[in-house]
Amino acid sequence: MASIIVLLELEPSTEVLDAGEVDVGARVRWVHAAPADPDVPEDPGPRTFCGLDTTPLEQEQYRPAGPGEPWYPPQHRTRRCRECVAALRSQ
Repeated sequence: MASIIVLLELEPSTEVLDAGEVDVGARVRWVHAAPADPDVPEDPGPRTFCGLDTTPLEQEQYRPAGPGEPWYPPQHRTRRCRECVAALRSQ
């Protein structure tokens, strides 16, 4: 299989820290996979394996350590996009 890029679909959140101060953080909603762009291999192609536009997604720097390692960061195991998982299995 060609190289894949891990992308995070973030869920914005705002948390008031102190009077007038707002922390705009983000929580991972879903972890997606996209094929690498053939012209710029460190960038994702235009669509994830589930068909989402990759432009608004945040690129995750995770790369599997070796063969047999998961394509997604282990701490986000429960956030894997089911459609991306199915598409990767069918390849």
